[in-house]
Amino acid sequence: MPSESTLKKILNFTKVEHTAFSLPLIFTGAWMGAGDRFPSARVMLLIVVAAVGARVFGMSMNRVLDRRIDLLNPRTAGRELPSGKMSLALAIAVTLSGVLVYLLACAALNDWCLILSPIPLVPLLGYSLLKRFTPLCHFGIGLCLALAPLGAFVAAAGHPRFPVTVLLFSGFVFFWLSGADIIYAMMDIESDRRNHIHSLPARLGAGGAQRVAGAVHLLCWMILVGVVWLMGGGGPLAWTALFITAVFLLMMYIPAIPVPKRFFPISTLAGIAGALVPMVA
Repeated sequence: MPSESTLKKILNFTKVEHTAFSLPLIFTGAWMGAGDRFPSARVMLLIVVAAVGARVFGMSMNRVLDRRIDLLNPRTAGRELPSGKMSLALAIAVTLSGVLVYLLACAALNDWCLILSPIPLVPLLGYSLLKRFTPLCHFGIGLCLALAPLGAFVAAAGHPRFPVTVLLFSGFVFFWLSGADIIYAMMDIESDRRNHIHSLPARLGAGGAQRVAGAVHLLCWMILVGVVWLMGGGGPLAWTALFITAVFLLMMYIPAIPVPKRFFPISTLAGIAGALVPMVA
């Protein structure tokens, strides 16, 4: 068993607790896959285990691949690998443990989950590399999370025959997180430019990046409206959830709110409100 200090390092390294903020989106995919109800407790538990494993793999791989970049940025230089608090060998072991947990959970869910399980690993493995080549890197992390409700749907439904509403909800997740990541990257504009890291804020400046993120978030909200429309138009609860989602999205562009708070908790609350929309439509 790892010592308490080692366990604390691993938890800080993986930020596994942040999985909780994506769970509402994943649960919505499971809800839709089970026919507008929650699947069994066993399936829900395995979905959570798979989500945690995927999170650990993706975050750990990101930190391993970015350890030298993180050292150049004052905001990230104190992270476990660049600061020397954790060895590279331990980081790789944690990464492999995450993917193993994910694959075992997929195998326990159903055959389709196991067959399709390699697909999410590709963007989880590669999204952190995109910042080396393209300012559109933010959409890589959006893709990672957009696959999560689709995976939860397959886990609950037992097949990958996605209805349009599920695909649209996945599109909402894609554009919501991609836009939020653009906002988040505003904290690193000078460091990214100095170290030749590609991002939309580094390329366009804070104002230009916010305009792009605003267009992305407008699109994500319109997609969510489309989900409600296709599900029969919704009732007061659905439109209330849509309104709350819009409020939180707009709050991400209030200059008086510090950028870190715009990303968390405000963008997270927008995602949670959006996840509720299909469940109450």
